[in-house]
Amino acid sequence: MTTEKFHCHPTIILEKAGGVIIASILILLSQAEYVIPFFQEGFASEEDLPSILMVLGLILLLPFFTAGYQFLVWRKTWIYMDGTTLVIERNTLNRKKNTYSLAHISNVNTEQNLFELFMHTSRLKLDMENASDANSTDITILLSMSKALEMKAQLLSFSQKSTVGDGAAPSLSDPSCASFSEILTHCICSLPGYYLISAVIFTALALFLFFGLDLNPLDILFEKKTTSFFMKSFTVCILVFSYIYQIIKRLLGFYQFSVYRQGNELMVHYGFFRKQDFTIPIGRIHALQIVQPPIARLTGRYEARIVCIGVGDAQEELTQFSLCKKKQDVMESLAALLPEFPAASIHHMRKPPKHAKILSFCSCFCWIMVCCLFPYMLIASLEPSKAIEDASPLLYACLSLACCILLYYLFRHFCLGFYAGGSFAICSGGSLTKTATIMPYREMQHICFKQNLLSRHFHLYQGEAYILASEANRKVRLPYITEAEKKLLAQEMGHDCLGGS
Repeated sequence: MTTEKFHCHPTIILEKAGGVIIASILILLSQAEYVIPFFQEGFASEEDLPSILMVLGLILLLPFFTAGYQFLVWRKTWIYMDGTTLVIERNTLNRKKNTYSLAHISNVNTEQNLFELFMHTSRLKLDMENASDANSTDITILLSMSKALEMKAQLLSFSQKSTVGDGAAPSLSDPSCASFSEILTHCICSLPGYYLISAVIFTALALFLFFGLDLNPLDILFEKKTTSFFMKSFTVCILVFSYIYQIIKRLLGFYQFSVYRQGNELMVHYGFFRKQDFTIPIGRIHALQIVQPPIARLTGRYEARIVCIGVGDAQEELTQFSLCKKKQDVMESLAALLPEFPAASIHHMRKPPKHAKILSFCSCFCWIMVCCLFPYMLIASLEPSKAIEDASPLLYACLSLACCILLYYLFRHFCLGFYAGGSFAICSGGSLTKTATIMPYREMQHICFKQNLLSRHFHLYQGEAYILASEANRKVRLPYITEAEKKLLAQEMGHDCLGGS
């Protein structure tokens, strides 16, 4: 392993100082109509000269000062490997030396935006295996493409020595990219539940705009109602194009999506404007999620996502292992590429215990009382006459909210499931979107069990299992489990962490 010191690629100066430079140029252009006459026709008075020169000096000197500072930081920052550690040393006025253990690198990813693609550079992103910084990338280094690939290979070769895999699946030397039809199907079937709810609301709004008021097409031609019609059309077009934009954005995000395995490493590639390349050691994957969004549940499709530090930290980072496909295709892909997580075991999940229905009903009833019945009674007690006269809108609103709460609990109850296997547990939950999470016991950091008065009477527990992952996926909700299942979880989690078989 090389120990020579090197800098980041010089284009990092432009990337870090580019925002200030572009902002200064835009400010100058926006004020050009006021600045140019002073130089063409002379200044209005000598009193204005110092203030004008001061403003122009600040606008012009700020980007040069920023670029100079970034150049100094780049020139005084060194990166090198010292034995089993990676060192990033900055020798500016405030000296800093960060030393990272190579054995605790969770994964090594590369990323390119359009500027870096044009400059033939690549951003190397390293995530350390620690829970405190798991919600952001720990180390980001900008290098030339060849240097980034060389350093990535060195880091992965060392990380692989300290990562014990549970087994190696067949390597695929010729990965295949997902076709356009597969990506389009995934983008439509994987739309979250709130997209569908907002689509229904927007559709109702559009129907109200056009048909809620009496509007004769002849009036548009012969009377002065054209402006109103165009405003309605413009509003509806904004709603339609916003959804089209989301679909196109997702399509480009999954451009050339491919997943394959090489030995004990999982390779994930995707992206159009931002090309991303993830190399994840199998031993660093902390959980696997089998997800069914609302449209996927109606069409009998599934998608698989991995839970790992450094994957899904940012909004543009995807956690996809498999696109939305038929159940058999997803299971075959998981069995071939990721046999360490037995996804077929989701068929053994049991439904919630019989007393869980009573607990869900009581919780639903309490929320309806708090959100619907009590507000209605309060308004009726404060203004009885108004409540009697205008009871219909208020009553309809409370009934609608009560129906939404009831449907939410009904959907959530049908999504619940649990299974505890020999070395892993599976928890299923959700409402519109159903998610089953496969968690090995060794990845569970701690479990929080909860009981209220009613669940204590039925000897049932709820809670959360915390795993080592990004903040968005770190907490996995446990459905109602029995006393025996609680003891099994606690026993197997501690036994597996101590190296028991």
